[in-house]
Amino acid sequence: MLALNRTRHTRNDEGSSLVAVLIVMLVLTIAALALSTVVVNTAGITTDTRARSESRATADAGMVTTVAALKRGEISCPTAPAKTAPVEVAVDGVGTPTYTYSVSCTDTLAMVRVNADVRGEKTALQAEYGFGTSFSQGGDMVFFGTNAITFNSNVVVTDPGRKVNIVIPQATKFSCNAAIPGNLTVKGDVATQSGCNVSGNVAAGGTLDMCCGSDTFQGDLTLRGTGRSTIRGTINGNINANGALEFGWESKTIGGSVTTTGDVKLGNVRIQGALTFPSTRTYTPNSGVVVGGVVRPATVAAVPALTLPTWFEYKFQASDWPGYNVVTLVNSGSGPGTCKYFNASPGTGWTTWLGSLSTDTVLDARACTILSSNNGSSPVVQLKTNLVLLANKFDLTPVRIKASPSAASKPSLYIVTEDRTPSDTNPTCGTGQGSLYINGTVIEESVRAIGYTPCVVDIGSMGIDQWSGTLYGGSWTPGGKFTFTADPIGLPGMGAEHGISVETKTVGALQRQRDVPYADLSAWTP
Repeated sequence: MLALNRTRHTRNDEGSSLVAVLIVMLVLTIAALALSTVVVNTAGITTDTRARSESRATADAGMVTTVAALKRGEISCPTAPAKTAPVEVAVDGVGTPTYTYSVSCTDTLAMVRVNADVRGEKTALQAEYGFGTSFSQGGDMVFFGTNAITFNSNVVVTDPGRKVNIVIPQATKFSCNAAIPGNLTVKGDVATQSGCNVSGNVAAGGTLDMCCGSDTFQGDLTLRGTGRSTIRGTINGNINANGALEFGWESKTIGGSVTTTGDVKLGNVRIQGALTFPSTRTYTPNSGVVVGGVVRPATVAAVPALTLPTWFEYKFQASDWPGYNVVTLVNSGSGPGTCKYFNASPGTGWTTWLGSLSTDTVLDARACTILSSNNGSSPVVQLKTNLVLLANKFDLTPVRIKASPSAASKPSLYIVTEDRTPSDTNPTCGTGQGSLYINGTVIEESVRAIGYTPCVVDIGSMGIDQWSGTLYGGSWTPGGKFTFTADPIGLPGMGAEHGISVETKTVGALQRQRDVPYADLSAWTP
């Protein structure tokens, strides 16, 4: 009896143990499931966190890269409300795009927008940098011919709100009866022909023959020639000269002081400042008045030599135009890609093809005898992008060139006849090359153009010519009415030392940077 009881108690103990085991297994299973869930969730969180971090890093890197390219001038900066089209960029230039950027500028700010999307994690940044204009003041119209150059009354130079510079580095004489809203620099002599009005300074390596009382120089006059100069008009600034000075009887005024190393003969002129010249020179006062008094030292220092620019010799290299598509014409056939596509009626190259360009382009027409719009079509070209026209000579009769309404920024137009002998520092108009003929040509102010030629800039007789930009030539021949609006533009490598005015937009310091809501950049409003 007792044995049976012990056996029953043993079975009861074994059942209890089984229950305990089952309970432990259940707890462990629940724990395992919970741990598995935690591991899965943690892995997901880790993956999401990594994607967000990579998205942020990509956006930051994209911003740095874009701004660096903008500062180097590799990215254009259209003026707000315009902006660059969204550009997708991939790591090392291959693979799936990792970020997209767009740029817009005002007169004072450069705004950069960057989107990054890494495995669905999206980051958008906007940075604003200071943006300003630096201006290298050289010449706006520069002509290197050695023969006499004339600006007659048909030459109309508009006032762009700053001093325009006319530079004549090699001519023996410059004749003027035009209004020049700026400065005039001439290697040789200057002669006025009535109605010559220069709003800035006049500097000459030679003498001055100011013929008439209607002529006015509003700035200073500097004469380095040792011959006699005649002044019958008005000089509002100072006069510094190396030779004899003779003033007229037109009852005009010199607004500043007069200093010379030569003789002085006054007519009926009033000098507001002092008159200084050596005691050994002859003085003939006549009816002249010197308000500041006459000073007669033993010697007077000569005027320093005139600093003149050197000729910029440009020979075309495709490497000067990174990012430009080079299209080379052939001198046979009549379809697209040929000289006749432009030169012959109906001039489809001008009327249609140029306006359809969507990327910066070099049109190399050196295989053609000439690049001409004088084909009866009177083309109107609307540029969307920057354009280089490269030819042996040009006949731009008549053509009108302006910016397309869809242009992101003001297009730059380079009209170039290259200098094939880039070693003599002088313009060389080579065999088969000829003038840049401007005749009924209109470059509207929505486009900035440079006309560069070692030959002649020749103005025709149509009398409706307009040019916005710069002109840089071997020589100059005036014709009918020609209106010039200065807008600085130069060829690659060209600067003020070559006599050209250059305007440079500079990206400055960071003003602010912030996260912005992610949105399609094509819909971004600057």
